[in-house]
Amino acid sequence: MGAVRRTRANRTAYRRRCWHPRRRPPDLFERSAGLVHVPILCPPESAMSRKSLLVLGQRRPFFHRAGRLAAMCIALACAAPALAGGARTPLVFSPYAMETKGNGTIAAEEAFLEVPRRHSEPDGPRIRLRVVRLPATGGNGRIAPVVYLAGGPGGSGFGTALGPRWPVFDRIRRETDVLLLDQRGTDFSEMPPECSQAHRFDDAQPLQRDTALVALRATALGCIAEWRKSGVDLAAYTTAESADDIEDLRRAMGLKRVSLWGMSYGTHLALATVRRHGTSLERVVLMGSEGPDDTIKLPLAADRLLADLAVVARKDGFDDLQGSARRVLEVLRRQPGQGASPMHDGRKVVIGEYDAKLAIAIALGRRASQRMLPLMLREAESGDYSLLAGFVLMVREELGRFRAMPLAMDVASGQSPQRRALVEAQARESLFGDALNFPFPELADGLGLVDLGDAFRAPLRSEVPVLFVSGTLDGRTPQANAQALLPGFSQGKQLLVRGASHDNELWLGNPRIAENLADFLAGRPVADESVDVPLPVFVTDKSEL
Repeated sequence: MGAVRRTRANRTAYRRRCWHPRRRPPDLFERSAGLVHVPILCPPESAMSRKSLLVLGQRRPFFHRAGRLAAMCIALACAAPALAGGARTPLVFSPYAMETKGNGTIAAEEAFLEVPRRHSEPDGPRIRLRVVRLPATGGNGRIAPVVYLAGGPGGSGFGTALGPRWPVFDRIRRETDVLLLDQRGTDFSEMPPECSQAHRFDDAQPLQRDTALVALRATALGCIAEWRKSGVDLAAYTTAESADDIEDLRRAMGLKRVSLWGMSYGTHLALATVRRHGTSLERVVLMGSEGPDDTIKLPLAADRLLADLAVVARKDGFDDLQGSARRVLEVLRRQPGQGASPMHDGRKVVIGEYDAKLAIAIALGRRASQRMLPLMLREAESGDYSLLAGFVLMVREELGRFRAMPLAMDVASGQSPQRRALVEAQARESLFGDALNFPFPELADGLGLVDLGDAFRAPLRSEVPVLFVSGTLDGRTPQANAQALLPGFSQGKQLLVRGASHDNELWLGNPRIAENLADFLAGRPVADESVDVPLPVFVTDKSEL
C-alpha cells in the first residue's frame, strides 16, 4: 500500500492513549498549539481529551472479526485505483452497525477509499481512508451530503459522533447524508506507528523552558528518524493533501458538490479545501475557527480569556482570579514548590514558574478545565500544590510524546513571518509568555519536515457560503479568529455562542445551535445570531472532585 498499516499492537496502543473526541478511551489532551494537548477535567461527556480527572473519550465499538473482515474485503474491492483518464470506480458502502455510547446502535454504512499518498504522484503509493456514512433520515434528497472533519489534527471523524455530541449529528442527518471521514493518518485511515521514544522530565526539578526545548527537539528528531526508517512518508501528512482527499471522496461518490462541517483543526482543513476546491463545495460550517495562519495562537488571547473568566468566577466566590494567577507565578518565580498529585497516586513533582504558566494557559482552553482553575490557584496560593501538580504532570507527559500525523501536519501548516513576529511580540506582554504555544514554533525549526509555504497561509476570499460558530469563552479557537476571517467571505454568517468554550456546550448548550447548523446546511435562510449557554459553575472545594 506504500504507507504503514496499523498493526493490532498499534491499534491497542492507540486505543489506550490516543482515542480522541478527537479520540477515544480516556485520552487527556486536546491540541493547544502544535503538538501540545490540553488536559480536560472530566467533561460531562465521554469526550476524550487525554486519565481520570481529565478527559473522557468516546470508544469505537470493537468489531466481530469475521464481520469486519468481510466488510474490509468488500471495501477494498470497491476502492480501486484511478482508471485511465482520471475516472474512478464508484465508492460502494457496506452495512455497518455503529454502536454509540449512550445513544444505541445506529444503522450506518462503511467504505474505504484509496487516495494517492501524494496527490502530485497519482500513480504512486496509495493510502486507504475510512468513511462511515450516516444515511439521511429526512430531507428532500437534493441537499449536498455533509462531510464532517474532526479536530486535532489527529481526531477521528467517526469517533466524534459516538459520544454525547451524537444528537447534533442526528439532527443534521434529518436533512441529508453525513459522511464521517477519518482523515489520513487517523483511526482506520492508515495511522503511522507510535514512536518508541519519549522524553521524561525529572519530577525533582522544575521545568526550565530552554532546557526543555532542547530535549524535546532531540526527541522529535529521534522519532522522525524512527518513522522514516519504518517507511512512513511524513511529507504525505499535510493539510493540503487531506484537502485533496476530500475532493477525491466527492468524485468517488459521483457527487456534484459536498458541504463541509469542521470543528477546531477540522475548520483549518475545511478552509484549505475552500481554497483548493471551492467550486466543489455547497456550504461550509466552521465550529471554533482556525484560519490558514492560525496554527500558532496569539498569546494575549489567554490573558483576555482569564479576564473574562475572572468576571464569571465572582459569582462562585472567586473575587480576584487574575490576581491569584499573578501571585502564584510570582511565588514560583522566587521559589519552586512541590505538590503531590492525587491523580497520579500521590506522585510528587517540583513545580516552577514555567510549569505553572503551561498549566494555567492550557487549563483556560475548555470548560472542564476552566471549572478547576480558580480552585487550583486558590489552593496554590495557600501553599497546597496538589491540584496544580496533577496538571503539571499531565502537561509534562504529553510534551514528551510525539505522534507522526499531528507533528507533520502542524509543522507543514506553520506560520507566516508576520504571524510569528506578532506571536513573539505578544508573548513579551502576556502573563504566560509563550506557554500557550510551547514548544512551537521553535520546535519546528530544523526538523526537516515539509512547510506548505505562505501561499497556503495567505488571506482567503471566497463566495462559498460559510457559517462561523464561535464561543465567547473558547481558549483554543477564540472568537477573534472568526471575526478576522469573515470579511473574506461574501456569504459569511455568524453564530455567536455566549458563554461557550471549546467544549460540549459549543454543540449542546442551546437547542438553537443544532437548528441553526441544520437550517444553514439545508440552504434555508440564516441570519447572524447570538445564543446563550449556561455559564460555567466553578469547583469551590476539592471534595467536589
